[in-house]
Amino acid sequence: MPAPRLFLSALAGYLISSTLALELPKYRGLKTAQNGGVLEVTLHNPDSAINLWSQDFQEGLTDLVQRLQVDNKTKVVVFKSDVPRFFCAHVDLLIPDIQTVGDRFSALMWNITNLPQVTIGAVEGRARGAGNEFLLALDMRFATKTETLLGQIEVGTGLVPGGGGGQLLSQIIGRGLAMEYILSGKDINAEDAEKIGWINKAFNNAADMYAHINELTSRFSLFPGGAVVAAKNSINLWARPPRENFLKDAAAFNARLADPIVTQLLGRALVLTNNLTLGDMELNLGNTLPLLYQ
Repeated sequence: MPAPRLFLSALAGYLISSTLALELPKYRGLKTAQNGGVLEVTLHNPDSAINLWSQDFQEGLTDLVQRLQVDNKTKVVVFKSDVPRFFCAHVDLLIPDIQTVGDRFSALMWNITNLPQVTIGAVEGRARGAGNEFLLALDMRFATKTETLLGQIEVGTGLVPGGGGGQLLSQIIGRGLAMEYILSGKDINAEDAEKIGWINKAFNNAADMYAHINELTSRFSLFPGGAVVAAKNSINLWARPPRENFLKDAAAFNARLADPIVTQLLGRALVLTNNLTLGDMELNLGNTLPLLYQ
């Protein structure tokens, strides 16, 4: 007796799911751990005490995102950092040919917004510049009240956010507030970020934050993946700028790199941060940014 067509369809779906299960290489800048349909990705720059956005981050995340785009097993991806006091400080200014990195960074940010999985940022420290743009590209952001500071510092260094950060932030918190924080380069703490919607929720400690994230991921994992993807696509019709706008940000970033004042300001930043190492300048960059002009 032939098997019912419905059963065969279900079996075919199972085989496809098994075939497309996520198999990840070992990344130098990322640590990964999978538990069922939930993937945990830890940003870890072994060369930086402030978790600078490095080529290892860029290459690892680009590969990971490409794999996630065709993976139908993973339903949720949680991004975190294991570097004390920092989620991701900002881009490493010493990366060779930073202009090329800017182009690829912009494309990566848009691709992250387009992932079929639910993406969550778990923040326990500072995220500025590229680090904050990365968080803005995720679906949700949760943070601890201690140590978390967020900001876009680019204008203070003569640049502009090059990965869609200005557009995403204005969608999330509104035009006026986005203007205030991007043009000033000021930090915002977790409690204030929660009030204006920059993050979803602020927590007193990491245990409470991860308990909340775990409860959400459990629910997301229960629901049909197709429904989750359709709902994300619907939300993104309004909430996400088109791909070409991200490319325009990259072009604007590259254009600013050609201004001689940028070279002067970035050189001054390297001096004041002792070549981008842990210290007061990096810890309080939202406040210390005007020192570049003294």
